[in-house]
Amino acid sequence: MQPYRIIDCHVHDHLELACIRGYQLLIETSTGEMRATAITLTTQADKSEYLTVRNEAGEQAIRLDHIQAITPLTQGAAFDRVVIAPADKSRED
Repeated sequence: MQPYRIIDCHVHDHLELACIRGYQLLIETSTGEMRATAITLTTQADKSEYLTVRNEAGEQAIRLDHIQAITPLTQGAAFDRVVIAPADKSRED
């Protein structure tokens, strides 16, 4: 697994708000998309951070630097689509 890439503070604000308000999100990753409800953010001992979500398949933790973008599907959400890591951005530094 590649070293964790720290996520910008403004992105954390949106993710925290999504968790607090229980937003339904469209989550885009390099392996596809999923719809899920934001539950919580966690930090591991190695400082990697995860978004825990819930959908019909159950709960899942997604490493933040593996998320390309989130879009709230909840009507009246406080923000629109947030790009976290552009798809064309190389992960090989």
